[in-house]
Amino acid sequence: MLQPKVLVVDDEENILSAFRDFLKKERCEMTAASSAEEAMEVLAHQHMNLLITDIRLKGTSGVTFFMEAKRIHPKLPVIVITGYPDLITEEAIKEYGADFFFLKPLDLEKLRYAIRRCL
Repeated sequence: MLQPKVLVVDDEENILSAFRDFLKKERCEMTAASSAEEAMEVLAHQHMNLLITDIRLKGTSGVTFFMEAKRIHPKLPVIVITGYPDLITEEAIKEYGADFFFLKPLDLEKLRYAIRRCL
């Protein structure tokens, strides 16, 4: 059986590494991107089953990025994460099309639930 493909976008290598370990245990195949531009390139050439993105990225904001990703791939589930809760509310994120919103540090049980719901 094919593993679900998850694109994780974060400009912090330690976060990407933690997601790599976590998603491996969840039997998912992870592709990492450290910028919105890199992530858009991945989405243009590969089918993904789930997008997990940080709000704060170098260059383009994570919100702008995931809204564009949803415009191109309307059925792509999105989980948004942030370490800056004062930047945007969960309600606003969901209005923009995200399925789930989590604050760092992540609650792994809630994240596991969200991933399973999205996939």
